[in-house]
Amino acid sequence: MSKDYIYYTYEEAMEAVRLDWWNLQYVRPDLQTPEMVEIAVKQGLWELEHIRPDLQTPEMVEIAVKDWVWNLEYIRPDLITPELALGAVKKYGWKLKHVPAHCQTQEVIETALKVYPHAKRYIKVKEMFKNALEEALSE
Repeated sequence: MSKDYIYYTYEEAMEAVRLDWWNLQYVRPDLQTPEMVEIAVKQGLWELEHIRPDLQTPEMVEIAVKDWVWNLEYIRPDLITPELALGAVKKYGWKLKHVPAHCQTQEVIETALKVYPHAKRYIKVKEMFKNALEEALSE
């Protein structure tokens, strides 16, 4: 699926984002800047899908996942923490699918399995947590 961008200069893009953060989705990624993203976030941007991954910050990610757990799949793996992952799987166990292995702690896995038993297919570190998996499934 191709994206239709309607802002092709930095000036057009910046003006559009200043008017409404939603316009960021129509800005070519190569035109996005930290300043532009900051403006959008301050206005209430909650969809990380439209932000270039290299412009994501830990603070932005934390707010975005707290506000809208669906953002988890658009976050750079190095910005996902076990705490963010736990918050996401508490709401939707199947979000374990978007949790990188380094954040799949025993608590995250057990919580995901309690909320959504079929989340076992998304466990990326099965050997490390084999006992936790067996215990959670036997409950």
